[in-house]
Amino acid sequence: MGFTTNLFSGFTLTSTTLYLSLLYHQRARTHQAALLHQQTLLLNSLTDPEIASELATIADANYSGGLREGIKPYRMEKAPWTERWKDRWNGEVEGAVRYVQGIRWWSVREGMAGRAREWRDGDRRL
Repeated sequence: MGFTTNLFSGFTLTSTTLYLSLLYHQRARTHQAALLHQQTLLLNSLTDPEIASELATIADANYSGGLREGIKPYRMEKAPWTERWKDRWNGEVEGAVRYVQGIRWWSVREGMAGRAREWRDGDRRL
C-alpha cells in the first residue's frame, strides 16, 4: 500500500507544480499582452485623432463622471519606519562609495611607499 500511496502522492505533487507554473506563465503573458496593447494604443493616438478620441471616451467611462472628476488628489503620507531606515542606509552606502571614489589612490600609494622606505631604512615606528 505504501508504494501506491507514494506513487500517487508524487504524481499529484508533480502535476500540481506543473499546473501552477504553467498558469503563472499564462497569466504573465496575458498581462504583458494587455500592457503592449495599451502602449500601442497610446503611441498610435499621437498620430491618429480617431484613436485619441476613443481613448478619451474610454478614460471618461473608467472614471465615471469625466476624466478630471475621477482623479483623486495626491496625498503625501509618511513613509513607514522600514522605508526610512532603508533610505538612511542607502544614504550611508552612497556616502561611503563617494568617499572611496574621491580618494586619490596615487597619493595613498606614495604615502605607503614612503612609510615602507622609512621602516626599511631603520626608523621602525609606524
